[in-house]
Amino acid sequence: MLRKASLGLIMALAACGSARLIQQTPQGGTLELQGDHGKAMEDANNQMSAQCGPNNFTIMQQGEEPVGTDTYVQQNDQTTDHTSRSGRTTTTDNQTNTVQSTRTATVWRVHYQCNGAMPAAAPMQPPPGGQPPAGPPQGPPQGPPPGPAPGGY
Repeated sequence: MLRKASLGLIMALAACGSARLIQQTPQGGTLELQGDHGKAMEDANNQMSAQCGPNNFTIMQQGEEPVGTDTYVQQNDQTTDHTSRSGRTTTTDNQTNTVQSTRTATVWRVHYQCNGAMPAAAPMQPPPGGQPPAGPPQGPPQGPPPGPAPGGY
């Protein structure tokens, strides 16, 4: 029974996946996928839709990106005893083998952009015909003129 429960837990963990927010701007962002790729991408799509609106985003780039290095060290110690034929003396040989490997650690990241992202606000242009845009009356400011700037700064 315990074996079946353990197997079920392992299968459940293997099916998990999520998208972790790395960076976000008003125009888009970057998500890192973790665990099962399909489930993680589903979570990423939900997060992108929450920010940009349903189906209102474009994946600009996705793939493995280097994030550092991993170093693996394995050490094997071996001890051998040798006894003389007479049984009077014993010698011990110790041997240590160490293997080290380093690799570039990578993660899967998705870079996206919201569709229809507005560029920086452009100055207002008068409509054709030379008429000023509709709005509050344009004229000199009302009220007393501003006083001198405070000193000491």
